This record gives sequence, structure tokens and C-alpha cells, in this order.
Amino acid sequence: MVKTKIFVPGYFSKFRCIADKCPDTCCVGWEVDIDSETAEKYSHLGGCLGEKIKNKMSKDEEGSYIFTLSENDRCPFLNDCNLCEIHLGAGECFLSKTCTLFPRFFDDFGTFREMGLGFGCPEAAKIILEDEEKFSLKIYDEISESSEDVDEDFLKKLLALREEIFTVLEKENYNFKTKIKIISDKAKVFQKSIDGEKFFEISQAPNFYDCILLLQSMEYIKPERKEFIKNLRGKSFSSDIFKTYQNDFEKLMKYYIFRYLLKAVYDYDVLTKVKYGVFACIVIARIYSLCENPDFDARVKIMYSFSKEIEYSDVNMEILDEAMFYDFSTEDLINLI
Repeated sequence: MVKTKIFVPGYFSKFRCIADKCPDTCCVGWEVDIDSETAEKYSHLGGCLGEKIKNKMSKDEEGSYIFTLSENDRCPFLNDCNLCEIHLGAGECFLSKTCTLFPRFFDDFGTFREMGLGFGCPEAAKIILEDEEKFSLKIYDEISESSEDVDEDFLKKLLALREEIFTVLEKENYNFKTKIKIISDKAKVFQKSIDGEKFFEISQAPNFYDCILLLQSMEYIKPERKEFIKNLRGKSFSSDIFKTYQNDFEKLMKYYIFRYLLKAVYDYDVLTKVKYGVFACIVIARIYSLCENPDFDARVKIMYSFSKEIEYSDVNMEILDEAMFYDFSTEDLINLI
């Protein structure tokens, strides 16, 4: 057992679930995973609530406990006021780890852990977009647990690359496309240093319709969001949108770099992680444009809707990962900005 430091963005502590005041809900459309520790608590819970929990709890194909979703894919414990019956009846300590953690995420990197807020939650997306402080990490806490071995030398290089990318994103005299080109070039050089002669990127000169086809190949919580993607086809688009909302796109790019870049310590695929963020900016810019001068609340909704559908589905992230690796070169993506 070792002491593990936890690092979080400066805005992390601002998050508080707004429950029934939320314009969306994380309790619809997703299976609710129940960790073994919480399942054990439920087995000793009496009364009507304990009986309902036992009736609604089942096991998935992998043998893990879940709640069987009710009509309209709602968690069976989400009441008509969009409040959690378990939280109301037994207290927060009886929520599963999944429910307690969301929208927070964490990743362990040897001797330290990083935690952040995911864009898939309206309140978290609002906090990230509102934050005017320079992106920085703060020590949040320390925990004692076993350390997973990682390539420490490679991790240091990834940390240095991430710092370089943040520096570029924070330069005031560069437009967004220039920043993305510099970042992509840095990531490409870095990937070549890993792959050597095995490095390849094939340009297939895709247009934005290829982005639409990629998005339509994914699964969706809300079918209407998949239908909405069709509306982007053939719509006029001006790259001025990146100038008008440059602050939004810089924050979105920082989020993707923070959330995904260090994960390359496990698969050595740095360039694809950078492409995740570029692709998200490309799509969201088109949605901004379609909505014609969206106000702050509309932009928050666009951000969290995209994240919720794409980032929180393992299937969709696998589709995105494969497409960014094989079908979209860095040059292809830059040309779509």
C-alpha cells in the first residue's frame, strides 16, 4: 500500500448535484451498476424500500448487479419528481458507487490519481464552460491503496506533452485552427517517436458528411439526438464559428486532453486521443452553427448532449477510436475546422 495523491482541476470542488432542478437526468437511459459492497448493504435493508430494491435488482450477463430499468428506461427508483427514492429513504450512503461518483471520473497513473468532471452532466458542463481561471491541477486528497505499475519515463513524457498542449491552447494571439494545427503536429511527432517506421496515417480526404455517417453508426440514449445529426447534412457552415466561440472550443479541447491523453500510458496511442477532442470540436461547431447564435444555456445543452451520447458508451468510444485511428488523419481533421 502506498500514499496516492489525487489531482483535480481547479473547478472540481464547485460541483453539487442539483437533483430535480437538472434539465436532464443521469437516471434515464443507462443501466445502474451496483457494486458488491452496496449490494451487500441492500441485502440487509428492510421495509418497503428494501423489498423493492430486492425485487428490482438483477444480474447482467457478466454476473454484476444492476437495477432493471422501468418504463421509458428510467431507473426504478427515480420518482415522478426526478428524485432518488433510495437517497430520500435511506440516505446518500446507500447509493451505489456509480451513482455517487457521476459525473466525476478518475484514472490512476501509478503513484497518483487524476479526477475530473465529465461534460455529460448539465451542471458539470456549465461549471467547465463558466470557469475563467487558467487550467490548473490542485491536490484534492490522498488515499492509501496499491499502486498499479506504469511506464514512469513514458508517463513523464506524456505529462510534458500535455503541458505543451495547454500552453498552446492558452496563447492569446493564435486563432483556434492554428492552435489545433500546432497541437496536432506535436502529437504526430510524439507518435512517430513511439512508432518509428511503423507509424502511418492515411488521408482519405473525408468531408463533414463522413463525420455524420460515423455519428449515425453509433448507439444513442435518445433516438431524437441521432435524428438531429441528419439535420447537419448540407447545412452551410462558416469557420467564423470557431472565432465567435473560441473560448468554448479551447475549454472543450482542454477537457479532452486532460481526460484522455495520459491514458496513452497504457496503449501508447497518443495521436488518437488528441483526435477525440478535435473531432468533438468539429461536430459541436456545426451544431452551434445550425442553432444560429446559441446562448450560454443552449451551448451547455449541446456540449452535455454530445458528451452523454458519445463518451459514456463503451461501444461508441470504440467506434470513435477506430475511426480516428484509421479513417481521419490529422490533416483531414484540420481541414474540417
